[in-house]
Amino acid sequence: MYLFQTDKIWTVLAPAKLNLFFEVHGKRSDGFHEITSLAVPIRLFDVLRFEVLPFGRGVEFSCLGGGADVPQDSRNIVVRAIELFRNRFGIGEGIRVNLFKRIPSQAGLGGGSSDAVAALVAACKVWSKEISREELLSIATELGSDCPLFLQDGASIAYGRGERVESVLRMPKLHFVLFKPAEGLSTAEVYSKCMKVHDGNFHDVGEAAVSFETGEPVRISRRLFNRLEAPAAEIWTRFGEIKSRLERLDCLAVRMSGSGTAFYGLCHNAKHARHVAGRLKHGLEKNETVYNVES
Repeated sequence: MYLFQTDKIWTVLAPAKLNLFFEVHGKRSDGFHEITSLAVPIRLFDVLRFEVLPFGRGVEFSCLGGGADVPQDSRNIVVRAIELFRNRFGIGEGIRVNLFKRIPSQAGLGGGSSDAVAALVAACKVWSKEISREELLSIATELGSDCPLFLQDGASIAYGRGERVESVLRMPKLHFVLFKPAEGLSTAEVYSKCMKVHDGNFHDVGEAAVSFETGEPVRISRRLFNRLEAPAAEIWTRFGEIKSRLERLDCLAVRMSGSGTAFYGLCHNAKHARHVAGRLKHGLEKNETVYNVES
């Protein structure tokens, strides 16, 4: 996440993430699922701009891009994050927020969660609030299970429902081709079917983390895993068709990110990623998008 100021406007670049490992251990008594996830931020960003307004003006929000799936009003998680922050710290000044969406929604890329954390980080700067990491983590957790990982500077492993996060100390630069089909999936629906199709063979994130320390894409590719692929395939009839489009393009490994519907292919290097992206762009259908990204 990148934050900078120009005159009276603060700008934040909020990154997407890829889940390179995702295991679901079962449903908790609070209704959430117990998960383990290894996620890495990628160089695909939403852009948010913040400007303080006089007292009593509230939150003025606008959003460009993102389509019909992105709320354009107070339901947007960015507005909820700002309002939560203002109420928590008794802030009477208003704020103008402009969101420019590039991260597709219903993709498993965490765009909304990243935007929410960007709003919290910007609010600390805009209103000169020195807030402990623990308190900021508490607010982020209130907003959503995916939010805490975006408080990390790089790759991280999340536990619980996502609120317990630790940094991955060594993380190589990896190159990916990212494909977002036209369809989206409901995260709640994917989770609702997860344990019904779970094979009971729980994967260990430790083995994945060790592979990342080697920095070798081939070795890393053998440890990529996503438990949510199985329930997504039950719900989404085109799952296999979409995944096979990347598998035919000589990627080291192909996985869905999070609850989908975006897929990523891990590539050997930057040149290979450009080549794969170029091939995939031929024959794209309406509302399908290809990104050439790195971690």
